[in-house]
Amino acid sequence: MQKSSFILFLLIIITSCGSVRRHNEQQTACIPPEKLKEDVDFAYAKLKEMHPQLYWYISKQDLDRKFDSIKSTINESLTPLQFYFKLQPVISEIREGHLSLRIPSKRITKKEIKTLENKKGMFSRFEYYVKNDQLFIIQNKDSIENIKPGTEILTIDKIPVSDYIKRYKKLISSDGFNTTFQPYFLKDLFFNYYVAEKGYEDRATLETIYNGEKKTYQLTRESKSENDLKQDKENKKRTQEKKINDYIAFSDSYNRNFKFLDKDSTIAYIKVKSFSSDYSEKFYRETFKKIKEGKSSYLIIDIRNNYGGFSG
Repeated sequence: MQKSSFILFLLIIITSCGSVRRHNEQQTACIPPEKLKEDVDFAYAKLKEMHPQLYWYISKQDLDRKFDSIKSTINESLTPLQFYFKLQPVISEIREGHLSLRIPSKRITKKEIKTLENKKGMFSRFEYYVKNDQLFIIQNKDSIENIKPGTEILTIDKIPVSDYIKRYKKLISSDGFNTTFQPYFLKDLFFNYYVAEKGYEDRATLETIYNGEKKTYQLTRESKSENDLKQDKENKKRTQEKKINDYIAFSDSYNRNFKFLDKDSTIAYIKVKSFSSDYSEKFYRETFKKIKEGKSSYLIIDIRNNYGGFSG
């Protein structure tokens, strides 16, 4: 029995590794231009067939021209990622926030995942703000290299950050004529795009400026201490409070929470960063019971930092 279980476990590992390898081979394979042009036509045909208001914010003439323009620029084979960077900017021109392509990215093995889990993030340990074509650090959680909030990142490994921002902004779908969503969303997505292009690197050189003074920093993917690993283990425990308030271990924060803003319960406050379905019914049922019992006169529902969701 033990031998059979071991063989089954070994087969699962081999299959999993093989699946990752095949997926990554597909991501690096170059697709002929004829096939890519067929994919462009297929994508547009599906949009015309299924989208109820495709030309609400862009005329048919302009969208036709943009799709034709893509095909005219495809003169050589491209990888899926390169093709994504051509097609997604046109999809975003339709100006519907829920309409976008999924960015092609490499998968990593369970062994690689374990290695990453035992190391601290490089870029994820900061919080960011995007203004125009500039990227600023607004929070340095672990005081990494003593980088001060308000520091602007000028280059990453000698490539101007503004080059990345100009490219990445075009990938973000926003609703209608909204002009503020793209930079707001990009502050959280910037390094998702970056990692999709570069992979999980172990070091990076940042050129920065703060109060007119330029500095260079070397970021590395440091190993976690025993205390860090112990804290990770604690964060992953799904207590009842964490379930109800939708705890996110990665950021050590909650997607929803409730409190009274004053001692006499006059003002109730609900913050909702995500309308996830898990335990949400229980959260709202208990929350409104407390509001009723507290006889609150006012209710504030704070949905800042909530990016919306997807239709069921």
